[in-house]
Amino acid sequence: LFRSSERTLIAKELLSSEETYCDSLIEINEEFALPLKEQSILLPEEHNQLFGSLSSLIALSEDFRRRLRERVNFWDEDETKIGDIFLNLAPLLKLIISFAVGHTNANQLFTKLRLTNEKFVSFLSSKEEKHSVGLMGLLICPIQRVPRYVLLLKECIKHTDENHQDFAVLNLALAEVQKIATDINENIRRVENELQLISIGKSFTQDDVNLLNSNRQFASRKAKSSSRLFLKERDKIDSKKLKKTASFCVPEFCGTNEDVGIGSENLSDTRKYIWEVATSVVEADDAKELGDSRHLFIFNDLVLVAQTLSNTKKQYKLRRKIPLCQVWIEEKRLDGADTLCSGLSVGSPFAMYKAVASDSESEPIKLRTVENVQKAIRKQKYFLEKTVS
Repeated sequence: LFRSSERTLIAKELLSSEETYCDSLIEINEEFALPLKEQSILLPEEHNQLFGSLSSLIALSEDFRRRLRERVNFWDEDETKIGDIFLNLAPLLKLIISFAVGHTNANQLFTKLRLTNEKFVSFLSSKEEKHSVGLMGLLICPIQRVPRYVLLLKECIKHTDENHQDFAVLNLALAEVQKIATDINENIRRVENELQLISIGKSFTQDDVNLLNSNRQFASRKAKSSSRLFLKERDKIDSKKLKKTASFCVPEFCGTNEDVGIGSENLSDTRKYIWEVATSVVEADDAKELGDSRHLFIFNDLVLVAQTLSNTKKQYKLRRKIPLCQVWIEEKRLDGADTLCSGLSVGSPFAMYKAVASDSESEPIKLRTVENVQKAIRKQKYFLEKTVS
C-alpha cells in the first residue's frame, strides 16, 4: 500500500512540475522573446542565439503535459502507465541538447549585449521586479529539466512493484533519458572547453595561436636544437624517425590501461584545457631565463609557456610549446592535508618551473588538479608508446 501511494504522489509531482516548467517556457517567450523581437532590440541572429529552439521546446512540453494530465486524471494504481510516455518523449528531448549547446554561447552574447546595447539593458531593467532570477536564469530551465526527469523516474521505479506492467517500461525510459542527460553535459563541457581555447588563443596578442586545431602531432626535439616542430594533421611524419627519437619523450613504461587511469579508447582528438598556473624559472638551458616569470597553460596534449605582457588585460607572448609527454609535475603537500599543496614543480627538457601558493592566493593549489595533469601525461605517454612501438 505504501509503495502504491508513493507512486501516485510521484506521478502527481511529475505533472505539477511539468506544468510549472511549461508555464516558465511560455513566460520566457511572452515576456522576453516576443517583445525583444517586436521592438527590434536585437539583431535577428542575436535573437536566434539567445532563444534558439524555444518555440519547439514549448510545443514539446505542452504535448508531454497533456499526455501526463490524461493519465494522472484517470489514475489507477494497478493499471496506469507513464513509462511509455517517457519512451516517446526521449528522442524528442534531443532538442534540449542543441539548446544546451546554444545556452553556453548565449551566455557569451548576453555579457556582450549588457555592455554594448543600451536598449537591451533598459529592457532587462524593466523586467527585474517581476523576474528576479533574470533572463539567463530562466533560460537554463530546459537544461535543468532533464536531470529532474531522471530523478523522478528513479523515484517512480523505486515505488513501482516489479510485477507492475509499467516497471520494465519505466526502466527502459530511464535508460534513454539518462543518455540524453549525459549527452547534454558532454556537449556543454565541449562548448565551454572550445570557448576557453578561443579565449586563451586570443590572449597571445603577438602570436598566431590556434588551439582549436586539435589534430596536431609533435616531433621530438633533435639533440642540436631546442625548437619543436608544431605539425598539423596534413603534415607527414616519418614514423621510423619518430620511433628513433621517441625514447626522449616516452620513458620506459610497463603497465596496463588501468595503471594510467584510462580505458581502451584511443587518445582523444579533442584538445582540452586542464589548468593554468603562474610560475618562475628555477632551472633552464638558457641561463638568461633563470628567475623569469612564466605563465603555463596546460592542456591534455600540450603545455604553452608564456611571458606575461599584461596582468590586467591577460595578454601573453608565447615563449615555448612543449608536448605534454615531455613534462613532469611534482607537488609539495601541505602538512596534514590530503587535498591541497603549498607548491609544485613543473619540469621539461628545457627548464624547471616552480609555482608556490602565496598568502595572496584565495587557496592553495588543489591536488586534484595536479592529479588530472599527471593522469593526462601518463595517458599521452602510453598512447605515444603504442604508436611508435
